[in-house]
Amino acid sequence: MLGKLTHQKSIKRNILLNPGPATTSKRVKEAMIIEDICPRESEFGDLMHQICDGILEIGNGLETHEVGLFVASGTGAMEATLVSALGDDDRVLIVTNGAYGLRMEAICKSYGLEYDTAFSFGDYPEAAKVKKVLEDGQFTHLAMIHHETSTGMMNPLEEIAEVCKERDVKLIVDAMSSYGAYPIDLKKTPLDYIFSSSNKCIHGMAGLSFVVFHKDRIEELKRNQRAFYFDLYSQWNNLQQKNQLRFTPPVQICYAFMEAIKETLEEGVKARWKRYQDNWQILYDGFKNLGFQFFLPESYESKILLALDLNSKPELDFNDFHDFLYQHQITIYPGVIPECNTFRVAIIGDLQQEDIHHVMKKVTEYMEG
Repeated sequence: MLGKLTHQKSIKRNILLNPGPATTSKRVKEAMIIEDICPRESEFGDLMHQICDGILEIGNGLETHEVGLFVASGTGAMEATLVSALGDDDRVLIVTNGAYGLRMEAICKSYGLEYDTAFSFGDYPEAAKVKKVLEDGQFTHLAMIHHETSTGMMNPLEEIAEVCKERDVKLIVDAMSSYGAYPIDLKKTPLDYIFSSSNKCIHGMAGLSFVVFHKDRIEELKRNQRAFYFDLYSQWNNLQQKNQLRFTPPVQICYAFMEAIKETLEEGVKARWKRYQDNWQILYDGFKNLGFQFFLPESYESKILLALDLNSKPELDFNDFHDFLYQHQITIYPGVIPECNTFRVAIIGDLQQEDIHHVMKKVTEYMEG
């Protein structure tokens, strides 16, 4: 085996305030510079298992849960979870208080899965209200977004999980923009399915997504095999039996993801969560001081992303604002809230306080002309 390759290239540092793909560390970038290897080799299969174990270690789920890896965006993991978790006799209640809850609805509709929806865009899904809807219907599953990045709302995961446990309803959670930063304890919080991707709060590169599922769900997944590529049971089982994924993985992305997992575990999820909250507060206070208003009340904010109301700054040309910041290696993100003129800033990624202070310096420079 050749020694590790060396490569020298000057790469400018961009501060990405979009909700993934995120700003990555030098270590993660360098991890992609690796010897070529066929992904059918046992050495690479071992890496796949290490990635799965690392994902579970992040959520304290090594004893209770399993992982299915997919070469897909986060929406692929969402589709794999819904089509694999829901059997012919099941019915899911989807919390549709944002764009990604609505995406769950679209997937269920496309597969002909039985579902109902609750809550409107921007509503806060209080656990008591969720419980009431579950009591009024015959539901086997509940599907929800944890951090709804269309609005920046953090839905009450632990409280809704307890409601589902009380009613023997299986819980499906999109933790796309929270897993790896928000402290989720899979051993304590009753979660049947939870999914995310490599390029969000674990700070890897885009290209892999994953579904974490409780070991008690394995037989159900085996019965519910209706998809081909997005068959969660087959994807998981193939790695267990053959030490490889069913379809070709992005080799270099996998090495980078393993490095990102190591960085996450080294920093610690609780420490990362504090860093995220501190960075978010700098943005919140800075934009507030400049006269911006926010889509959500502060009590509902995720402390990961802010949706800002452009109507509070009617003179602001968002495209010009974006282009000015982009010229200074800062990326902001347009909004997706229906009938609302918003844009979004997130603190996902390898971002430190000096990065966020630099952002606010440039934002202030633009706003004050």
